[in-house]
Amino acid sequence: MKPTLRSIILAVVPVIAGPAIGGAETLTLDVDTAALMAIEASTLTLAAEERVEASQSTVKAADASRLPVLSVNAAAAYQSAVPEFAAPIDGPGQPPTVIFPNIQNTYSADIVVSQPIYTGGAIDANREAAQLDRSATTWSQKLTAIDLSNHARTLYWSAVAAAAGVDVAHAQLKRTRRLAEDARALRDAGMAVNADVYAAEARVSAAEVDLIRTRNTEEQSLARLRSLLGVGAEIELDLRDAGTDRIPPSPPDLATLERAALERRPELRITDAHIDGLGARARSVNSQRRPKVAASGQWLVARPNQRYLPLEDVINDSWRVGIGASWQIFDGSRTKEQVATVHAEQRALQHDRAELERQILLEVATARLELESALEAIVAADASADAAAAWEEASSERYAAGLAMLSELLDAQTDLTSAEVAQITTRVSAWIADAALRRAVGR
Repeated sequence: MKPTLRSIILAVVPVIAGPAIGGAETLTLDVDTAALMAIEASTLTLAAEERVEASQSTVKAADASRLPVLSVNAAAAYQSAVPEFAAPIDGPGQPPTVIFPNIQNTYSADIVVSQPIYTGGAIDANREAAQLDRSATTWSQKLTAIDLSNHARTLYWSAVAAAAGVDVAHAQLKRTRRLAEDARALRDAGMAVNADVYAAEARVSAAEVDLIRTRNTEEQSLARLRSLLGVGAEIELDLRDAGTDRIPPSPPDLATLERAALERRPELRITDAHIDGLGARARSVNSQRRPKVAASGQWLVARPNQRYLPLEDVINDSWRVGIGASWQIFDGSRTKEQVATVHAEQRALQHDRAELERQILLEVATARLELESALEAIVAADASADAAAAWEEASSERYAAGLAMLSELLDAQTDLTSAEVAQITTRVSAWIADAALRRAVGR
């Protein structure tokens, strides 16, 4: 069996990362590898492959309709006795000739071949319809891969955000514990009151609760990602992009993205194939109003052979070849109305395609705006984080020198935590917006 991408990745897990704490294996992933693994692991991919295989078989069956049909038939029967019929066909004084003898055991075998010569375009139309169905199924397979890739990228960056949130919660808890220790020391030195200690301890408790919440969010995000990738809980996931300072590149201009979307989006190609397929089916239905011509041949071996008279209880063979033609002259306009129905469905699908194209262009425009907004927010979030860190440091120094109230330092730490969370959120939002733009363009 040919190895799959997922099996190769999982096979080299010890090489990539080695054993983690407690002997568990660790799988190091970047976002592109996660997207490929999601495609490989999903049963939706297998279902899409089966549908493509089925459509290929349909095309082969339609192509085979041009070829002759060869059939072999055989029969044996035992029938009741009947009176024989004889007639003096040889003249007076001659014994009568048995024309219909009493034959109770009958046997027959024949080979029949038929070859269509003219079908009014039905064969060509059916072949074209089958090929268009295969094209639509192939594009549906690509659409499945795109959706799985987009889902994996979104879950990956959500897990990255959750892991970074845990780091921020740890840092906040460490700061609040240090502040609580400082508040107790100042109280013992007579430089702070119990209210300051209680306020610091309350912030410690709040930071501990926040750490529990962020850890739970991280575990849920990793569980969703594991489920999509088909990775067991016994394998630790190391997200290579966690904590990265990378940001997505700026998107191309809108006109370039729109052209790419109209060329790449599988939904449009699927709709186009269905529209053309309806045109082929209309031609197939309309072919019923045209004549049909076919050649046929038969070789028969039978006992008795009905072409031999008088009948004899012996085996005889015979053959025939011929050309047959048929033409349905009037059917009460049924064929005409069936063709009109197919054409109406085709026009309706063309209108649906126009609406789909409008939605795709809107999706591209909004996804691009979302990415641009997220990239701009990163700059503002970084500036806010730098300012919050400077304020927290200055407040700590002022508090240590007895020049600032504890509430000022608590507010500074809260703002720093919010700014660090905003840094994570904006970066992850940018990567998720980048994934959404990739999906909108059909990548």
